[in-house]
Formats: sequence, C-alpha cells, structure tokens
Amino acid sequence: MKQIYRFLFPAIIALILASCKKDEKIAIDNLIGKWTVANDDPRMAVDGSVTYRFNSDMTCTKNIYDALSNKDTSIHRTYVLSHDKTLVTLYDENKIYTEQYRIIKLNTKEMKWENASPKDGNEDKRLVRSSDQ
Repeated sequence: MKQIYRFLFPAIIALILASCKKDEKIAIDNLIGKWTVANDDPRMAVDGSVTYRFNSDMTCTKNIYDALSNKDTSIHRTYVLSHDKTLVTLYDENKIYTEQYRIIKLNTKEMKWENASPKDGNEDKRLVRSSDQ
C-alpha cells in the first residue's frame, strides 16, 4: 500500500502543477524602447496617442499627442524598478512620484501594466512595442 502512495502522490502533485496556469513571463530586458498605449475598448474613439520611451539610463519620455488640437507634449521622467523588477515607478524632475505600475507581462511585443496606486488617477494599461524605435 505504501508503494502505491509513493507513486500516486508524486503523480498527483505533477498533475496539479502541470494544470496550473503559467504566469506571464516578465523579460525586463525588453523594457528599453518605445511603447504605445493600446486602446482595447472598441466603443471608444481615440483622437491621439500616448507613448513611453524607456532608456537604459533610467530616464523615460512620455509623449502625449492630441490629434484634435494637433498638440504634441513630451514629459520627461526618471524611473525606478523594484528589486524583483516587477514594479516600475516614474518620477518627475523634482523626484516626486507621478505613476506606479506592476508589470504583469513583458515580452518583445507587448507589456501589461496594473496600476499599483489605484487612487492616483492612473489606470491599467496594455502597451505594444512601437515600430519606430
């Protein structure tokens, strides 16, 4: 009977682990570059764009383009990654926090952010790598 449990228990554990949903891979090396915020709501018309360009020197430029007024605004930030590289925090030139997101997915083509400070007026975002790097 004990021999059955020796084989059955590891088999059950392996089955449970194999059936669990795999977490999205966060390849932090892919952060550097230009990312465009994607609009996933088909009911919402988009009259502009928001991009983030992350640089290896821990600076970031957020560009906001308003097509209705043809106004292009660039906002310069610095960013800090948490020790486990799953949280990105952006700061203005006075070192005051402006945005903070938990990175829940990051690969060569797509990045998903979950707002880590829900009461700051920011929202979750899905970003896609821009073709004009």
